Amino acid sequence: MSAAPRVRELTPQLRVALLAAAFMVVVAGLRAAAPVLTPLALAAFVAAVSLPSLGWLRSHGVRTWLAILTIVLLDAAILSLFAWIVVETVIDLSLALPAYIERGQEIEGAARARLARWGMELPAEFYATLVQPQRLLEIAASWARNVTSWISVLFLMLLYLVFILVESVSLPAKVAHVLGRKSRALVIGETVLRQVQRYLVVKTLISLLTGATIGISAALLGVDFAAFWGLLAFALNYIPTIGSIVAALPAVAVASLQLGVERGLALAGVYLAANIALGSVADPILIGRQLRLSPIVILVSLVFWGWTWGLAGAFLAVPLTITLRVGLQSAGRLSKLAALMGPLDPSVVAPPNAALPGDLAAGARPESLSEVPR
Repeated sequence: MSAAPRVRELTPQLRVALLAAAFMVVVAGLRAAAPVLTPLALAAFVAAVSLPSLGWLRSHGVRTWLAILTIVLLDAAILSLFAWIVVETVIDLSLALPAYIERGQEIEGAARARLARWGMELPAEFYATLVQPQRLLEIAASWARNVTSWISVLFLMLLYLVFILVESVSLPAKVAHVLGRKSRALVIGETVLRQVQRYLVVKTLISLLTGATIGISAALLGVDFAAFWGLLAFALNYIPTIGSIVAALPAVAVASLQLGVERGLALAGVYLAANIALGSVADPILIGRQLRLSPIVILVSLVFWGWTWGLAGAFLAVPLTITLRVGLQSAGRLSKLAALMGPLDPSVVAPPNAALPGDLAAGARPESLSEVPR
């Protein structure tokens, strides 16, 4: 008996068990290969954003090797600038953290004294127990010690980026030669790549505008590490809803500790205005419904990829899930799964007073089961 009939003879329960086992093996492989796959995924992300610029240079007569070299050097300069901002901020923050903790304890003492006048008593070590200053110092020190590992990841990512950009020039022609220019697989692949690339480019532009708004506003308010808060807002803007909140909390906390609660609230207002104007208005208009995800899908993807690849996985969670959804949309019978991953389409929702088929719309009861509309 051949292998194919044996697979068809499997019971549904056994098929589910086999699929679950295969899924666990794949996840275990992803976790084990994280040191290699994470820089590769980040390089693919940067390459997807850089490909339009590469195509523009080639269309204007720039030689392919020179265009690739220009894009790689530009990407390396931008990533190095980001890395320098992060490293400098981590080092400076680790040095300034004791002063911030002391200032926070002063604010906590004044608040506790005011609450005591109102008849509310808090434990003397409430602030230290809640925030654990020693733990914060340990985290800052560990981040500062990991600078060399960050640099190695950056170097490996740039190496991957060179090969991806070089291969992107000839890969479409080679795939078309092997599969045929009218191959369904080629059409689906081009559609997925085009839509994911469009999402990443538009999202990057919106994130750049968000980060610039936050960074300039923080600098005008006099908040420490303004460039880092802008960079953090730019990076976490790829994570809808949750990323904006995570980016705002430390910046508002530092502004409140350094300059007072009023400046902290002012910076929080800037975050809120930027995310309403860019995240809630411009984002849906420019990206479109087909490239959006439902909140529960975003949460699950963040948990899964964050657990699988750590911080880099959380950053890549939404782009990877968008890629999966676009692929399902182009896969025919699996397109309904893509619809479940996105927001509800108003065009498929029946109005509250929509007419039901037959006499049931008027409240009539069927005389028999054969009269029930099918």
